[in-house]
Formats: sequence, structure tokens, C-alpha cells
Amino acid sequence: MERIVGVVLAGGESRRFGRPKAFAKRKGMYFFQIAAEALRPAVQKLYIVSHPSLVLRFRKETNDEVIMDVEAYRGQGPLAGIYTVMKRTEADWVFVLPCDMPYMKASTVQKLVSCIDDAFDVIIAAHFDRIQPLVGAYHRRTINEMERLLEEGDNRMMSLLERARVRYVNEQHFQEESTVFQNINSPADHSIDGE
Repeated sequence: MERIVGVVLAGGESRRFGRPKAFAKRKGMYFFQIAAEALRPAVQKLYIVSHPSLVLRFRKETNDEVIMDVEAYRGQGPLAGIYTVMKRTEADWVFVLPCDMPYMKASTVQKLVSCIDDAFDVIIAAHFDRIQPLVGAYHRRTINEMERLLEEGDNRMMSLLERARVRYVNEQHFQEESTVFQNINSPADHSIDGE
């Protein structure tokens, strides 16, 4: 049985960005591919959680499994994406990355994985005094709480963190450059490659 599966969250609509962020490029690689390659050495299987309109495009670009949120909670953000993957796997942990952190590194993921402790429900990055709920691992025991929140229409990641035993990993655990955790919200945030 798989212990850790990886998830690239690429289900957002990228409204501020003006086009699908997952398919923006840095150094010739799509953003979603950068996230997938950062995860790959640390996980036994990889999922791409896609917006419905992009499923076919992802499937042309990757051999990883491309899925959409379960229908009941479609459009309810990252919480729905993580929940969807938990429903598809028996893995103990689901390690999540967003598709819009093009400076993320495999070494960072490996360091976070080394901080996994089964005494906690969630292990997430909190470098530079910034909690990153979409950079870290969620134990499958959180699935019931996720379902409750989604049923209530509360899809805030912070609502889940308030109800879970969370290990916040920061500079005390390992040093990292701030750029690694930089989200790209508009093309002006970085000189990304053209398409």
C-alpha cells in the first residue's frame, strides 16, 4: 500500500492571471510539471487535480493521473481537491503542492516529508512567518473533518487546520529561500516564459 501520494492542485480558474497558471512556463517547463517533478521523488503515486475545462489538455501533457473534484464538492477549492484524492487512495498521507509555485524544489519537499510525524494530522510549511496550507501533507484521518466542512459549505483550509493537530515546519526545522514559497498570481510577478 502507498504511504504517501502526491497531489498537484490545478483546479483553480486563474482569473487574476488571465490564463491557466498551470500552463505558464518557467525554464521551458509548465508550472504544473515543476510541482509534479518536485513531488515525484517523495511519493508513490501522483495526481493532478484539474479544472474540468483543462482535463484533456493535462492528459496530453502528462502520464500522471488527472482527476476532477468529486461532483458533490466541485468548485469548492483546494479542500475539495485534497478530499477527492483521499477518496481515491488508501495512502496514509497526501502531500499537496499548488500549481503556481514555480520555484519549488524536490529537496524542499523531501525535507518536509522527513518532518512527517504520525502523531500529527497535518504537516505544513510555515517559513518566513507565513503558513502555507497548500505545501504539506495531510493524513487520511482528516477526511471526515474535510467532508463535514465541505457539507457545511466551509471550504477554508484554515477551518480544517483549526480542527486538526498541525505540525508547522519552519526555519527551526530547515532553512529555505523565500522564493521557493512564492506564488505567482499575475504574469508580472515573474518574468515567466511566453507560450
